[in-house]
Amino acid sequence: MRLTFLLLLLVNFGCLASSCIVTDEMREQFNSKHGEKVTIDTTLRDSNFSVTIKLPESIEGQSSYSVWLISDSLEEPTFIFPLDLYEEGNQTMAWYEIDAGLVRKHFVIVSLNDYCAPSLFKEVFYQ
Repeated sequence: MRLTFLLLLLVNFGCLASSCIVTDEMREQFNSKHGEKVTIDTTLRDSNFSVTIKLPESIEGQSSYSVWLISDSLEEPTFIFPLDLYEEGNQTMAWYEIDAGLVRKHFVIVSLNDYCAPSLFKEVFYQ
């Protein structure tokens, strides 16, 4: 028993933990500071809206993004759908098309691929 206890004392047990908390205030400040860098263009063609999201070259040194389409509410969405990114010229973009009869309240969320950074959120206005 003493030998087991002595061996346990000699073994190094380590633990590393990190956490990240993003408050609503932090999210609002981040969105106010960087929200204008993301543009959303909508075009009605026949009975469909074509929506193009243009992303900046970088936000706070980060140039890797994830883009999500959220329906109805940010707090209780009806659906969340990831959008593919593509390059056109030097511009990073995302795109989707929706039937005009299915238009509801939609939001685009742009997340930096830094797990602790707040996300940008913008409402899509179909015009």
